[in-house]
This record gives sequence, C-alpha cells and structure tokens, in this order.
Amino acid sequence: SIMHNVITYLPRVTKLVQVGIRDFSGSELSIVQSSHGRIITYFDEVLMAHKFEGVPWARIVDGIIKDLPEQIYLSFDIDGLDPTLCPNTGTPVPGGLSFQEIIALLAGLVRSERRIIGFDLTEVAPSSDKNNEWDGNVGARLLYKMIGYTLLSRSSQKLKRRKR
Repeated sequence: SIMHNVITYLPRVTKLVQVGIRDFSGSELSIVQSSHGRIITYFDEVLMAHKFEGVPWARIVDGIIKDLPEQIYLSFDIDGLDPTLCPNTGTPVPGGLSFQEIIALLAGLVRSERRIIGFDLTEVAPSSDKNNEWDGNVGARLLYKMIGYTLLSRSSQKLKRRKR
C-alpha cells in the first residue's frame, strides 16, 4: 500500500495523517500500530460520532491540525468523500466527508500557518455517460480549491517570514 511505502521508504516523512478512513484492512491496521506514532488515523465513524455528539467540525479540524507537521503534502483520494459526490469511484463506501468539510479542513490548514508543499487528487472517475459529469465536476472543483489553498498557505508563510 502507499501508506506502507511512505513509512518504509521515505524516512524524512515524520507523520502520515489520514482523515475520514472508512474501509481499513487488518494489514493496514498492523502498519499503523507498528508505526510508532508516525501514522495517525482519523476514522470516519469516530469523526461522525463526535459531530453527532455536538462537537463542531471546526473544533474537530483544529484537533486534526495539531497532529500535522509544519510542511504538508496532501494526498486526497476522492473516495474519501460521501459517495453521492463521487458515485463512479472505484471504491464507494457508505459515509464519507462532505465537500464543505474538506474545504473547512483546507481553510484550517491555512489559518494554522501550515505550508502545503504539494498535493495530489486520486481516483476521480468521470462517468462514461456524457450527460453525467458529476464526478468530474466535483473533482475539478476540489482540485481548484486545493490549488487555491496551496497558494494561500505559501502566501501566509511569506507574510510570517516578513513579520520576523
């Protein structure tokens, strides 16, 4: 898995934080447990339980961000979203984050003055039906937002350096 490869072959990666995980194998759980804290996983079920208990999403985001290093590489698998937003993805699983929750998480990264050094967006699978552009539309909008927040994170870092 990518998680295993990152932890094994990229020793300079100090933390791998996963948000909204809904489907996890036993071997993936073993990798997390043997990572000595390098991998932190926020399961969708736990995140939603906190929301149902009345914890505001902004506070949940702040808790996630506290686990992140100053420099962040975002790898976003579109099937982390609610499957109504990406019905053609290869691995649809019930639950998932809303588009607005992802945007709030990106905005929180910028507010925290973390620097997004790069990103990828995977598993966008547009429909072969020319009348159904939903997956492609959501993927394009998410990509647009990721670009914008990456640029904002770099601008906030420049302002931070100027203040010193």
